Formats: sequence, structure tokens, C-alpha cells
Amino acid sequence: MESFERPFGDESGPVQAPMHPAWIRIMPCSIELFRTVPSLNPFPAGWWADAFPEDDIWNEPVWCDPGDVDDWIAEASEHHLGASPEVVEKEAREEYDRATAERSERIDTFTTHCRRAGLPVPHTVRDLLEFLLALGLYRSEQRDGGLYVAPQLYINPFDVLSFDKLEAIEEAADQRGDLEELTAIAIRRVGGVDYEFDDEGRFVLPGNAKSATVDVSLAALAEDAGVPAPVIRGMLMELAEDGDVAGSVDLGAVPVGDTFTLTASDDLLGGYPNDELLPPEHA
Repeated sequence: MESFERPFGDESGPVQAPMHPAWIRIMPCSIELFRTVPSLNPFPAGWWADAFPEDDIWNEPVWCDPGDVDDWIAEASEHHLGASPEVVEKEAREEYDRATAERSERIDTFTTHCRRAGLPVPHTVRDLLEFLLALGLYRSEQRDGGLYVAPQLYINPFDVLSFDKLEAIEEAADQRGDLEELTAIAIRRVGGVDYEFDDEGRFVLPGNAKSATVDVSLAALAEDAGVPAPVIRGMLMELAEDGDVAGSVDLGAVPVGDTFTLTASDDLLGGYPNDELLPPEHA
């Protein structure tokens, strides 16, 4: 996606490095660590160990541990006080099975990508940094006798990974879904949409309204979503075609910084109740 370009400037941090949304689905959970950097310019490769001195950060596993199913049941029991223990346990076990299956599928897919790229499968955080460097998602240089690195996580997976025809079609659809989710979250957050969850855990707008009307700008939505404004514009135009949003202006022509009124359906807003894009097993 051409719109995800290399950022310029002399930002210093810690800052959040721009990252193509698809890497949240494709990479191990610990990719989040490498989004946090002291600067977008080259910095010492050992910075993360200095930032987290109490942890053996380099030997941490790259994938999150889902824990034991009994822990999931205990936590579910604390949040569903009115339900019978049998129902709570059944639902917790089903959710645990879903999450662990998603995790296993992601590990298998990531392993396949590693092998196609001719790179070792990362098992530790140190391995993952070496993988990112080899794949070109981080660049490196020698400086003052040490290794310096800088993030390039904005690169589209299509530019560095191999997909067969069916996989490419699925990945393109998934990337479109990522952008829809980020856009929906941004509309809700930037617009300050009030909502709650009913007794069955369903997203509900005040008064059971079927839509929410908010004041937004492309610039504000883009900043919240962490994607370029032209991408947000395109996504809103698609959602408008589908009937999920309606703008008070021509969404294809409104200046990026101008505030306008946007109406979004409860189906769109409630379809993505998280505050950020999450890996499938964490959603």
C-alpha cells in the first residue's frame, strides 16, 4: 500500500514507530515491543534491554502464553455474576478453544512465511529482532563500534513476504478489514461516542439508537487510527457506499483538516468494540 510511506523528520522519543496494520495479524505478539523506540532515527540495538532492566527481555518468548483454561473460567466467573456456573464454564472453555486455535493457526502461518523467506523461525525476542532486520522491517548500521537500528515497520507485507494466489486474495481482504476496524474505532474515539454493553454483552448506543452522529476530520481520524489520511478517506467512501456511514460533505473532496459531520451505524461501531487493532486470539 503506497500510502504507508517512510516517515521523515527528527522525532525523538520514546515514540510509537509507524507500522502497517497487517503485521499485527502476521507477526508474533512481541512485535508490539519493537513498535516502541527511542527515536525513528538509528539507535543502539540494545536499547530495549536498557528500557526494561528488570526483565530478561531478549530471552522472552515471541508468542503470548494463553495460560490454563481454569484461569479463563475463574476470570469469566468474576464478570458473569448472574449466570450459572455451568454456563460460565461452557462459554469460557469455548472462548479458550477459539483463542488457542487462532494462536496455533497464526504460528503455523508465520512459520510458513519464515521458511519461504529462507529465515530461521524466531522463538525469542532476540530472534525476532534478527528476523526483522533480515526481512528489512528494521535497518541497521555500525556506529561507534556498535550496532544501531531503525524501524521500517510501515512496509506492506506484500513487499517482503511470498503469497500464493489464494493467500494473496485473502491477505488483501484481511488488510481491507484491518482498515475498516481502525476507521470504526477512530470514529468512535474521535467522535466521543457514548455506548454501553447490555446484559448479554452486546454493544448498545444510548436509547438503543441505530446510529451515532459525530463531528470529525480526516486528519483527526487518521491520527487516531495511525494510518494516512488518504487511506481514511478511501475507507469512508467505501463505507458510505455500503450504507455504514454518511457524511455532511463530499467525502472524496473534503479537505483533510476540515471538520464535518459523520453519521455511523451501530452495526459498524459495535462490530469493533476494542480500542485498538488486536491479534485474532486477543480480540
